[in-house]
Amino acid sequence: MAEFRYNARDASGGSRSGTVDATSRSAAASLLRSRGLIVIGVEAVADKTEKRTGPGLSNYLPPRAIDVELSLQQLSMMVKGGMPLLTGLVSLVEQAPRKSLGLIWQTIVQDIQSGDSLSIAMAKHRCFPDFTVQLIRVGERTGELPPVLERAVSTMRSRRRGIQEVTSALVYPVLVVCVAIGVTIYMVVYLIPRLEIYLQSLGKNMPAMTQRLVDTSSFLRQYYSVVGIIGSGLFVFGMVAYRSKEGRMWIDRVALRAPVFGSLFKLCETSTFARSLSVMLGSGITLIDGLGTVEKLLYNRFTAKTVSDTRTNVIQGGNFADAIGEGNAFSPMLKKMVAIGQQSGDLKGVLEEVADFHEDQFQASIRRLNSILTPALTVGVGAIVGYVYIAFFVALLAAGN
Repeated sequence: MAEFRYNARDASGGSRSGTVDATSRSAAASLLRSRGLIVIGVEAVADKTEKRTGPGLSNYLPPRAIDVELSLQQLSMMVKGGMPLLTGLVSLVEQAPRKSLGLIWQTIVQDIQSGDSLSIAMAKHRCFPDFTVQLIRVGERTGELPPVLERAVSTMRSRRRGIQEVTSALVYPVLVVCVAIGVTIYMVVYLIPRLEIYLQSLGKNMPAMTQRLVDTSSFLRQYYSVVGIIGSGLFVFGMVAYRSKEGRMWIDRVALRAPVFGSLFKLCETSTFARSLSVMLGSGITLIDGLGTVEKLLYNRFTAKTVSDTRTNVIQGGNFADAIGEGNAFSPMLKKMVAIGQQSGDLKGVLEEVADFHEDQFQASIRRLNSILTPALTVGVGAIVGYVYIAFFVALLAAGN
């Protein structure tokens, strides 16, 4: 983005001068004409983008989802306030938090100036979700771009907050598990061998509790390489299976049936499906096109395949509610509510209610799981450490008698 100094006249014939940011001299002239000015001269001054972004490493990293969300929110506010689309996009180039995103918006500006629509220009960049591009395409056709941008931003925000809630809920349990692993390794490698030497120096047989602890420690220290190889092999096998199409499908299907966590996955996928499809239907996207886009938004491959099969079924004349209930991929409530929405003719409104209900249930389940998991892990770590100390003191008492 370069800075241009201009001389122009307004509608009353008054002289106007100043600077304007644009991708080229012709773009600067077009921008000035859109403001009702008669352009006399335009001269390049400097490249503001390079000065603004600086040499920081973050400027060269790919744009984050939250950066894209905030940029779209700014664009929505500017367009809703009456600012021309091209002017708003130029402002996004200047305000982008990372150079990579600024360059993307600059490319979009150039593509639009070359004749592309906003949706076509955005579809060339992977940082924009498919559903956002779809919504903007519909907004361009209907002439209702501002509300469509608001819906896209709202959907992105909802997905981001859901991920943040899960991440926040798992931070402490994961930390406790890491501490437990560290404590166990310390005791097996350092503490228990020294306790064994000390107890053997007393010249008496160790109690069964203490002997089991010593035998376990000796086994792990003797065969640690074998245990490490087996553990690494299982990890690599799991990663390869997860990256394969068939393996990922099997893992995702089993995940939905897992105790405790399976219900959480179903709640999350159901709310994502219902919310996204509701937004698309409300923006004028057909059910067939909406299902094709929602399929790409789901993390679980099994639920995504269910949506794909549902789309095919609907194209062939099948019933939407019956098809979406196949395979038990979503919450059982979804099928019943979709049937009600079809009968009432308000599928969008019903899907909104389904999304609100399952989002509330998901958040409540996360809080409940966290309240149970945290003390359970704490007790588990305490039990490991406590077992070692009890085994040691039992051996001391036995040696003293």
